[in-house]
Amino acid sequence: MAYPEALTAALGGVTVHQLRRWRSGSSPLLVPETSSTRPIQYSFRDLIAIRTVANLRTDFSLQKIRKALANLQDLTDVEHLANYRLLGDGRTIVWATEGEQVDILKQPGQRLLITMKDVLGEFEGWTGATIVPLRRPKAGVEIDPDVLQGFPVIESTRIPYSTVSGLVTDGLDLAGIRYFYPSVDETGVTGAVEFDRYVRTYNRRDANKRTA
Repeated sequence: MAYPEALTAALGGVTVHQLRRWRSGSSPLLVPETSSTRPIQYSFRDLIAIRTVANLRTDFSLQKIRKALANLQDLTDVEHLANYRLLGDGRTIVWATEGEQVDILKQPGQRLLITMKDVLGEFEGWTGATIVPLRRPKAGVEIDPDVLQGFPVIESTRIPYSTVSGLVTDGLDLAGIRYFYPSVDETGVTGAVEFDRYVRTYNRRDANKRTA
């Protein structure tokens, strides 16, 4: 399974509109590796890269981020952006390698020592929205790249959160859901509903901003 645009935006800390801009133009920032044509689908690695850019975007302009990525390309053979741990300390953008951190914005190549930020954890996006942790976005829901290619599932199962939240929308209670999926407990059902609400609310907030 892969990530559709709305889910990618909600987990990545960006908007659907920004994702469209980032994959277009003569020098796209990030083209989805799963499918760049309709339906657009992103991979787990794409999601890590998007969260990285979104995290940096709280402190730096997109122009500076692009400049840092260009400098990174000069310093090493750039593969997928998810292969690189890129962080910011409010002053510059850093490429964190084993045992050291390298400046890739202000003084490319210079070694630094900074406090690390975890792009997998909860963070506040530059739009003001709180972005959920990637590996466990809600209690009872988990994301594991080795399970359904990283699609959010009920914890300790291979059942997509959307399957369970859809059953709740259709009117099934916990007993009814457990009839079909005995491994799903109350925490998983609650988490699936809360995560579904988060994704919908996040994208509705984005849509309202653009039409205001």
